[in-house]
Amino acid sequence: MQSGPDFRHVAWWVFDLDHTLYTLDAVQQAAMEERICLFVQRHFVMAREPAWALQKRYLREHGSTLGGLVAHHGIDADAYHDFVNDLDGLDLSHAPQLRTGLARLPGRRIVFTNNCGRFAANVLDRLGVRDLFADIVDARAMNFVPKPLAGAYQSLVARCAIVAERTALFDDSARNLVPARALGMTTIWFNNGQGQSHWAIPDSARHIDHETSDLASFLQTIRI
Repeated sequence: MQSGPDFRHVAWWVFDLDHTLYTLDAVQQAAMEERICLFVQRHFVMAREPAWALQKRYLREHGSTLGGLVAHHGIDADAYHDFVNDLDGLDLSHAPQLRTGLARLPGRRIVFTNNCGRFAANVLDRLGVRDLFADIVDARAMNFVPKPLAGAYQSLVARCAIVAERTALFDDSARNLVPARALGMTTIWFNNGQGQSHWAIPDSARHIDHETSDLASFLQTIRI
């Protein structure tokens, strides 16, 4: 008999993309942040330091840099994503252990990302798991209201006809789990040391049901 966490109530499995279904090393993370900064520099014709500060302020206040750029400046999201996302630079390949873990999950698997849907689909292809996912809820599907803002979760629930109490949400950002838990979802913090996993939240035990540093292994040991 399996002794892992009990997920027998779950019918919707919702996964963040960046830093969750795939991870970055420190060099790749730094390169991605520099591309975002360079986009801001070029768009506003400003020096690196104020561009970096603006980028990080929008990330804190809006959940993503793009969220702030769209809300305040009407940025073309496709142009932003085309500039910022470097699929080849991720050096992704098929992830058989992740596929095994995902494939055993009963119900619908959904990607829920502040990033671009086209990029997400390409990442899933590189990982060899795209066929396992029923939908991708991306920045455009959220009307550019990103996690952790409440509107993002409303878009997810409405688009995918989700029952929150029967849904599990996996994310590296603990703050993205707070609204999900408030809706009744089971929350899993992917604490991998990269991405936003270092962003602490107050009273984390109220918002995080489970924690793992190895997503593929976790998926293979839970009770379903």
